[in-house]
Amino acid sequence: MSSLKQSVFWVSFYLAVIFILAQFDYSDSPIIDFAKYFYFLVIIAVPGTIFFPFTSRVNVLIPVTVWGGIYLVLLQLLDRTASSPNSSFPIILLEFILVVVGVWLAYQLAYGISHAESVMDAMALSAFPHRTQNIQEASSQIKLEITRSRRYHRPLSLLVLQADLSDHVSFERLISSVQQDLWNRFSFARIGQVVDEHMRQTDMVFRDRSNRFMLLCPETDYQNSLILAARVVEAIKNRTGVQILWGAASFPDDALNFEDLVDVAVSKLILPKAGETRGNLETRSNV
Repeated sequence: MSSLKQSVFWVSFYLAVIFILAQFDYSDSPIIDFAKYFYFLVIIAVPGTIFFPFTSRVNVLIPVTVWGGIYLVLLQLLDRTASSPNSSFPIILLEFILVVVGVWLAYQLAYGISHAESVMDAMALSAFPHRTQNIQEASSQIKLEITRSRRYHRPLSLLVLQADLSDHVSFERLISSVQQDLWNRFSFARIGQVVDEHMRQTDMVFRDRSNRFMLLCPETDYQNSLILAARVVEAIKNRTGVQILWGAASFPDDALNFEDLVDVAVSKLILPKAGETRGNLETRSNV
């Protein structure tokens, strides 16, 4: 049994135990007289630890300390007598331990999911290698290019490409979420490879958290960026079958910093129509 499967099993077993205890707690003679806010905290803490992206990137002591601290705060602020009249120190200690154990198990599952996603990304990248960078990690390069263009009064353009996967809605209904996730990851990797093949050595390509590709093109004015966009969009459509929404913005005509260039380009996102030629694309972008 893999580590991820073990984590799923133990989290499921833990939640099942909490659920059973909660059912007995509503009977006339509960097994253990837990406070009601204890169950509420578990319901929030376990899913929150699993699905909050930041969790798997920090030490396990941080979420354990945070949720354990929240329990202690609730212990001081709320009156236990209404929901747990027979509470004692051993019961309070058991509640605290169960909260901590639940968060620890949830962290292990979150870490396993994060590791599995990293493996899938590595598989996609090995199948379709490209030089796309994470936009958060490339902020210094972006600032350098913007500064250079501003200082020497050189043109610079930004293209934003966004994959339109709406055609695969029926496909999503027929397969599991894991298969769909794999499809998306390999699709984005393939798109990144096609984009990479049409870039110059001086161009830079980034990918943001919304899975949009952003091409920063030094020494490229707006009209030339439209030609590049049309060529890239056409290549992606021919080689992957995925429609691409795209928009362009240029420095300094549209904006003076990278964030504003992104906003302008995103506001111009358009979807090529069936049978539309490169020239039509350039004309429609200027309307």
